Amino acid sequence: MAHRFRVFPRLSIARVQPSATVRFARPHLFNKIQMASITTPPPGKHEWLVVIPDKPGTTQKRLEVRGQHFEGLKPFIESQQFKTGGAVLKDKPESDNPADWDWYGSTVVVVAESKDEVKKILENDIYTKSGVWDTEKALILAGKFAFRFP
Repeated sequence: MAHRFRVFPRLSIARVQPSATVRFARPHLFNKIQMASITTPPPGKHEWLVVIPDKPGTTQKRLEVRGQHFEGLKPFIESQQFKTGGAVLKDKPESDNPADWDWYGSTVVVVAESKDEVKKILENDIYTKSGVWDTEKALILAGKFAFRFP
């Protein structure tokens, strides 16, 4: 019994250059997708994916110091040392009220030279100093991110 196979044209891998916009060999296949530029961290720096769990029973303290936490983020955001970050929740929130969320902790992508530099940043955050974050259990992984969406 003869089988028929449909042959699809092979997609080429994206060609990425440091500090360049992603260019696909067949751009017409991706004309509906808009991707942000992929940038390479400065020499000697790496991107770190960080997930920091909260200590049990710290939701009220988290909410009390949340404003101070956001103020402390500003220099890192303005310098682009923090690429993205936010809350990690145990389940989909049913409202926009943070007091109703089932908190797991926080996540952030940090540009830094080393894991030790990332740890130092975490240790100086109000969430750590006030006992919200469990930095001993933080997951800190070096990353090589292939794409970003705006």
